[in-house]
Amino acid sequence: MRKTGLAAIAAIGIATATPAVAQDSTDQAANAPFTSFSLMTGVDYSSGDYGTGLDTNILVVPATARLTTGNLRFGATLPWLRIDGANVIGGADGGPIVIDPNAPRTIRKGIGDLSLSATYAIPEESIGVGLEFTGRVKMPTGSQSKGLSTGKTDLSASVDLSKTFGIITPFIDVGHKWAGDPSYIDLNNTWFGSVGASVALGNSVLLASYDYREATSPLSEDSQEVFGAFGAPVSKHFNLTVYGSAGLSEGAPDYGAGGMVTLKM
Repeated sequence: MRKTGLAAIAAIGIATATPAVAQDSTDQAANAPFTSFSLMTGVDYSSGDYGTGLDTNILVVPATARLTTGNLRFGATLPWLRIDGANVIGGADGGPIVIDPNAPRTIRKGIGDLSLSATYAIPEESIGVGLEFTGRVKMPTGSQSKGLSTGKTDLSASVDLSKTFGIITPFIDVGHKWAGDPSYIDLNNTWFGSVGASVALGNSVLLASYDYREATSPLSEDSQEVFGAFGAPVSKHFNLTVYGSAGLSEGAPDYGAGGMVTLKM
């Protein structure tokens, strides 16, 4: 999944879990941090030519584990990828990287890169706004020969700011990515960001955002897209999220859609 999509889904998961958190915390000691664990999986599909003139279809099936304890949140995501189209790399973290726009169509599939993250959250009731600091490292576990990984480690850091007004929570997210350079191409360090809002509808959440990301590859354009998602609990322990996106630039997929199931423990 695109980084912005993952951030939006994470926001939905936290929001829908809030009532349970409040209820569970009454049974804990006042000075004990709340701890929760969740597992997520789903399907993400996107299609676009990314300026190559050849439509590339990318299917991602992620497996994510997330641990929250107090103000800290840790996550790990390992995706399975299927790329049908131009010579691009990845697509699970930060969008595909164009390597050769003139290469013929190929189909590659397999395990992608492992993404590890750590987030420190300052709750809104503490300082008047919600603030989150996230660091992420992408480990090159995918096959470089299949075009599923650059074979290098990437680092990124981001800050998320939000403020709740009744049922509406506007947010803005800004981050920077340091890309590891493979031997065959020099990749750009990039800025990325999102601006949008979520709306609480009972235990459900509706979210919309505009997402921007500078191009990692010198052979492609910056990515601009709009993103929308809806998340709702289907039982005490399961949340369902569905989402879609539409590209506004050549560097973004023309469209994307997907769904995510979250098991809360």
